[in-house]
Amino acid sequence: MSNKEDNDLLGDQLDQEYSGEQSTNSEKADALEGELVINGLTVEEEREFRVINRSFSLAEYSNSFTKIQWLLFIEIYETVKQFYLDRDDQYVESFSMESIIIRVPVNKIDSKLFDPSNRSKQLRDAAEGLMDMRVRNYIGPNKQGQMGFDFISMFPRITYNPTDDKDHIIVKVQSEIYEEMVPIQSYAQLDLKLLEALTTGNAQRLYAIFKSYAFKPKFTISFESLRRQMGFFESNTYPQWKYFNSQVLKPAVEQINKHKKYDIAVTYEKPRGKDEVVFKITNFSKQRNRYAEVLSLNEVIDAKTRIPNRLQRRYLQTTLKNCSKNVTITNLEELMSWIISDIISMQRKVGLKFDFKHAVNSISKQILNRIYTEPFSHQHLLETSGNANSIKVALADEFIQREISRLEKKGLYDEIRLRFTDQELIANRYQYLVEQFNEDDS
Repeated sequence: MSNKEDNDLLGDQLDQEYSGEQSTNSEKADALEGELVINGLTVEEEREFRVINRSFSLAEYSNSFTKIQWLLFIEIYETVKQFYLDRDDQYVESFSMESIIIRVPVNKIDSKLFDPSNRSKQLRDAAEGLMDMRVRNYIGPNKQGQMGFDFISMFPRITYNPTDDKDHIIVKVQSEIYEEMVPIQSYAQLDLKLLEALTTGNAQRLYAIFKSYAFKPKFTISFESLRRQMGFFESNTYPQWKYFNSQVLKPAVEQINKHKKYDIAVTYEKPRGKDEVVFKITNFSKQRNRYAEVLSLNEVIDAKTRIPNRLQRRYLQTTLKNCSKNVTITNLEELMSWIISDIISMQRKVGLKFDFKHAVNSISKQILNRIYTEPFSHQHLLETSGNANSIKVALADEFIQREISRLEKKGLYDEIRLRFTDQELIANRYQYLVEQFNEDDS
């Protein structure tokens, strides 16, 4: 998108009311026609909403969406969002640095969309289309005028095996994608029933785009940018305005306006001789703005309760499950307790610079190498010997020396602090690192 369009998107919607144009009394009367009214009050039908970041609702995609593809994408997004907002993780199979694997309930997609005799093929076609879908980001230009690019495949693997589980689709989401799905800061709120009522994927995509701008009375976008967001640019579909308008935009706007009583109404014009379209949005429903507190892997674990949050717990479970494929873990509960002890210790030492993923991945390597035989944090504890207290003495070790040297050359000081005690560092002639770490802490 251009700088002008980027500037148009500035502003956090979480704590603001809509400033877009509100409907007049006559327009509301038209919109509410046919609704049940009791004592002058409209009885609202129960609505279900889906919230997605504007970085996705306004993204440039490699292909256009079909209706089933867009609804499937929305439900994938909803599953990841619910996990990060600490509301639900029943559909999360695994969570790691590279990806998150989730189960998406097929019944979340309106059953009326499927031909009962051909559901598997329709799901297969939708999944195949999503696997081919890429988010396109353009970089630059640089001083020589060269444009860069960053294309991200969203879903590298989608599985549906009705013999094992006919009710769920298994989806692998890349880390570059799931990390962008949250936090929910600048977003579009979509009415699910309205989405399902729209008859084409193009109408659904335009609805999401309009909702992304619905906090403004009007917005202007170039014809080229609109085609990119619709997934038409790469395939050179609808390059001429008159066909795009008659076959895509006009029918979609008519559909959306038919359901305006639930959400928005849209009007537009294309100034003669300009490569831009001006849209005007009228709101008939108020967006339900709520502050959404998003979980973080780097959240401090309470030393008293020792309970990691939902994200941390799932990450640890996935890590240990992967480790168990190569080494035998005889007491999973004890091993989890060791890791939590070390994480708490590291969080105290490193503070805000602590990286949960990095720490856990370092521990997993030691588990696989069979050298994680007790929590490192325990090696700082006093042992009772008779009536006297003595500290464990770490002996010089050639392997430890090589490991510290290797990590130091790479500048991985946090990993050195996590893996080796002060005693081990001193015994292996790295006392200067201990002094450096103490200075950093002070």
